[in-house]
Amino acid sequence: MHALRELFRRVGNEIQAHPAATLLVALVLLFAAFGGAAQITSVTGDQAFTGDNPTLETFTDSFDRGSISVLLRGETTEPATLRAIARFDDRMSAVENVAYVSSPADPVRAEYGRIPGSEAKIERVLGTPDVAFVQVVFEPGLTQPEERPIYTEALAAEEWARFPAGVDVIVTGSAAFSAQLSELIGQSTNQLLGLAVGLMIVALFFLFRGVRLRLLPIVAVFTGVLYTFGAIGYAGIPNSTLTSSVFPILIGLGIDYSVQFHERYEEELESAPPEEALPRALSGIGPPVFVAMLAAALGFGATWISTLGTPAFVWFAQTSIFGVLLTFLAGIIVLLPILTLYARFRRRGLGELGLRELADGGVDGPPGGDGTADDDGSTNEGDRGVDGPDPDADDERVGLLGRTLGRVSRTLAANPGVVLLVALLLMGAGFQAGQGLETMADTEEFVPQDLPAYVDLQQFRAVTGGGTAVQYDVLVTGSDLTHPAVLEWMEQFEQVAVGAPLIRGVDTPASLVAEHNGGEIPATQAGVERVLADVPERERAQYYNDGVAHITVVGAQDMTTGETLSFISNVRETIRFSNPPPGVDVTLTGTAAITPPSVVEQIESRNVTTGLGVLFVFGLLLAYYRNLVKAVAPLVPMVFVIGWQNLYMAALSIPVSPLGASLGAMSVGIGAEYTIIVMERYYEEKAQSGVSNLDAVETAATRVGKAISVSGMTTVFGFSALTLSPFPILGDFGYLTVGVIFLTLVAALATLPPTLIVLDGVAERLAPLFGERTADPDPQGNA
Repeated sequence: MHALRELFRRVGNEIQAHPAATLLVALVLLFAAFGGAAQITSVTGDQAFTGDNPTLETFTDSFDRGSISVLLRGETTEPATLRAIARFDDRMSAVENVAYVSSPADPVRAEYGRIPGSEAKIERVLGTPDVAFVQVVFEPGLTQPEERPIYTEALAAEEWARFPAGVDVIVTGSAAFSAQLSELIGQSTNQLLGLAVGLMIVALFFLFRGVRLRLLPIVAVFTGVLYTFGAIGYAGIPNSTLTSSVFPILIGLGIDYSVQFHERYEEELESAPPEEALPRALSGIGPPVFVAMLAAALGFGATWISTLGTPAFVWFAQTSIFGVLLTFLAGIIVLLPILTLYARFRRRGLGELGLRELADGGVDGPPGGDGTADDDGSTNEGDRGVDGPDPDADDERVGLLGRTLGRVSRTLAANPGVVLLVALLLMGAGFQAGQGLETMADTEEFVPQDLPAYVDLQQFRAVTGGGTAVQYDVLVTGSDLTHPAVLEWMEQFEQVAVGAPLIRGVDTPASLVAEHNGGEIPATQAGVERVLADVPERERAQYYNDGVAHITVVGAQDMTTGETLSFISNVRETIRFSNPPPGVDVTLTGTAAITPPSVVEQIESRNVTTGLGVLFVFGLLLAYYRNLVKAVAPLVPMVFVIGWQNLYMAALSIPVSPLGASLGAMSVGIGAEYTIIVMERYYEEKAQSGVSNLDAVETAATRVGKAISVSGMTTVFGFSALTLSPFPILGDFGYLTVGVIFLTLVAALATLPPTLIVLDGVAERLAPLFGERTADPDPQGNA
């Protein structure tokens, strides 16, 4: 719209008039971003996939006790070993937020009052095990940041306890896993940033040729990434496995925006001095890039809306939205003022600017001229330089690649039926292939399989027979939970549950009461409470706490994702079938029960997420252009890509992950930039007198094809950093995004020209029926 172009022209005028002040604003924002970045925290594991849930919060506060497990193998009954265990036990018992420590030293000291010097005496109490366990149990309801200092203290205590050389000690558990994973996420984020920047430098150096300061976009986009760190810190968005993938994506997208600004500025400098070139360039390229940026944000917004309730995906979407907004801003307030200062102080500007300055003896405009643009944004011939644009310089800027793209686009546009039919057939094949793709839904598959904490955890499970996420939790709320009728229902629930598939056992408060009362449930509530009063507080707190009760259901070992979902369904069906007493609410809860369904739901809803992305971007384009053809045309190639990406995934055996499930909406938003820029230039050329539709296609592809090819390939380079991530889910996502961005670029250059020819032809034939103009008087394409 004219108003948007005028806004960007004014911004360009302000920047060229006050470049140093603009950079000062950018610097102030950068210092503010450092303050926000210092506030970023990390959330790992299943907690990142578990949203607000009152029942879960009640369970967490009452029963969810994190722990550190110490596995000891070797000479576990040697007096020296047991003394080291006792020292570790005593030190960890005094640590803040540790509820209690359970170790082999406890029964030995209970028997002898100390650790005896005789191994035989110890074996009389413990037997002759080759393996021993120490468990450090936390107070319930601790957050991950509160648990991590306990793990750090446990490592220090293990070293301080001086275990004998013949004993292998492994410190593992939820806190150990969380701490190591959090550290790895931070390291991975920094490594991916470094890799992305390095790849960007290589890409810009070899692809963005023919311009001065070709590496300057890196400075702008890295500033935008730092702004993003600050924004998520102030917004309270934590870093997580998925969030760390955003920053290479932002480098790729931010480079896109900056390259477009840089390229258009270069083009305008061919025929105007810097103070005119910048407003003209920004008014021309600013609106389409701005709309493209909003389209990308809306693509991420579709992911946000479709994954509400699953924090990791919401954080990913929120960080991405902040990122595209702030990298776009950095391109304007960092890149453009530096280019302006460079042109001003070098006296020759950028690129091949020189004719105007040599004639005028400077860059302040022609003698007697005001150096301003006309009201419609154009300039008169006197403003375009002494001799007009230099055709040789223009030809050199376009280059062989630009001319080749122009000719190829014209050929494809001249045969729209064949091109679009092939694209449709490939899209249909892709949707068919998508039904057979494998999935990655187990959150433990997301993390590096060689992570020391994960390896230790697997060893611990193997020794203890714990399998994977065997224990699941049922929260019982209501009044009179110690009433005999409630306990009798618990016994009935246990009898029904153990006969269901995949359920291997149940432990209830009724089991506790019966165990301490000769195998029977007392007839009265007073009798039940007398029995509970005699149960040690540590043991009782596992079943009753804060007025609620806890039932543990044991599942089969090493269940697949599908089996886990079946197990969860079986437990819920058993709860319903057992018919809890009136006033008693029974709910399967805990992160192990909540996370798998939410992850699978994200994968299964990928078509909904993609549909939302298409709908959001279509609404944006329709609101901006107020023209159905121009709202639909940029989306047609993106719909093709949605189908094509399934063929790419099938060819490389890339599974559908929860993160990859959001790529459809992302690709629509990201790819819309390429199609919008090509379409804008098409309508700009078409508005010229005597230019046919095919001429407009060829000129558009020639003039902007190189720019979007360079920006697209630099985006591919930035995204490719993800392929080197140690996290499998991010590595697969990296390969997926690299392929999809490349396909998007191909679709923009190969299928958009014939799409424009077909839609324009339809619109021109229908126009007389509605009394509409067939010509488009707006060179920017805004009807």
